[in-house]
Amino acid sequence: MAKRQKKNDKTIQKLNELYITTRKKYIKQKGDQYSTFNRFEHSNALTLSDWMLQLHLDGEETYGVFNGNTVNKFITFDVDYADDQPMAKWATLKLIDVLESEFNIRSHDIHVSFSGNKGYHIDLFFDEPIKADDAIAFYQRVIATADLPSNKVEFRPTYRQAVKLPLGIHQKTGARCWFVDRYTLEPIESLDYLDAVEPMDHSLILDALIDLTAEQEAEFKEIKERTNVNVTVVSESQAFEKVTEILTAGQLLRSNTRHETTVLLAAFCNSQGYDQDDAVGIIMETLWNTPREYFSKNSTPELWQSEAERIVKYAYERNYQLGNADMPITIYRSEILAVLNVGTFRQKQLAYAMLVTSKRYGSTFYLTMNTAMRMIGASKPTVSSAIKKLVEVGFIEYVRKREIDKGRSRELGRPLYKPNRYRILIEKPKANEQSVEVLPADNLVDVALLLCDSAEIKGTVGRREFNNRWSR
Repeated sequence: MAKRQKKNDKTIQKLNELYITTRKKYIKQKGDQYSTFNRFEHSNALTLSDWMLQLHLDGEETYGVFNGNTVNKFITFDVDYADDQPMAKWATLKLIDVLESEFNIRSHDIHVSFSGNKGYHIDLFFDEPIKADDAIAFYQRVIATADLPSNKVEFRPTYRQAVKLPLGIHQKTGARCWFVDRYTLEPIESLDYLDAVEPMDHSLILDALIDLTAEQEAEFKEIKERTNVNVTVVSESQAFEKVTEILTAGQLLRSNTRHETTVLLAAFCNSQGYDQDDAVGIIMETLWNTPREYFSKNSTPELWQSEAERIVKYAYERNYQLGNADMPITIYRSEILAVLNVGTFRQKQLAYAMLVTSKRYGSTFYLTMNTAMRMIGASKPTVSSAIKKLVEVGFIEYVRKREIDKGRSRELGRPLYKPNRYRILIEKPKANEQSVEVLPADNLVDVALLLCDSAEIKGTVGRREFNNRWSR
């Protein structure tokens, strides 16, 4: 086994790079049945490891993967015509032709493998993950163009439906799932096929979904270059620092930076979960507050508005975000105790969400009603009541509340309010206080249980709420 492990190291590395978004949820085939293992729901489930991938390549076990819930790092067109293999071959070749001729996918970016039974998998790998909704929309456009039925050519993987990894053994038929020549569909009997495979430019997928003129595309590329927007994430720390400075100043920091500021704020608002209208409002507020001499001679509010709307739409559709949106942050024990003492469970959820937001984007932060509703999955009255409670108990204060946006109100001919801004008021953590690093996926309950024992939580929240919301 040691020799085989060494031989397949690069293939295993490629399986990780190209196919695996989460190791905590996967499938395992036994005969013609598949079992799902989910560590998110069952802590005793094993995570998908490299030694399992080695077993897969050795043919001793067969595994499959899900997507990342909201993102796909690859798409599989799962061609399955039951017992009609000639039809499966015809549909596979037609899909390959459509991908090349109609969607400008290069032939060497199209990878086809035998499913192990009667069908084929056509895989496209991306250099950056794309939104799952965009992946599905692209799949739908492709099969519509190819005039193929979705029940015979299915989209994989989703978070509910996995796809079997290639190069393993189909546990029912015993056939090896080799990659095949994309024109003849003859097997390429080598476990090393993936070693030289490189992911394709993901923007080709998104380009198929967004209709822009050549001039608009060129302009946005120029804007991206000027603002250090790399693919879908503004990952440079300077970008985040610059946004913080802009939001604090409430205006452009220097002349002739309208484009740069618009793109950065669009990425910021997308990271925060703001609606596109709210994002446009924040951008326009910043521009209206800027001295007129900061703009070029022919720059007008009408131009600012149209550009803000267009760039926000484009940034949201391509999911441009500030890189710090997924970075871990530190939560301290005293902060969680302050959250636990604010009121109902929904109010605690909002307090925690506001705490996280303040750590990511500064002590004074924007929060719209729609964003808050999404944060805790609650209605507008519930959120309004929660905000009122957090103010009453001294957890937060308003920095700005229901302030009229005079510039945009004049432009639109109706009252328009700026997004409310808040500040966290709880005491700062003490030196050497117990803390944990948390990610966006970590919720209040999980974090609280890491920093406090169950008895302490029960004494703070009450027995009924503990039994309904906190017990594990």
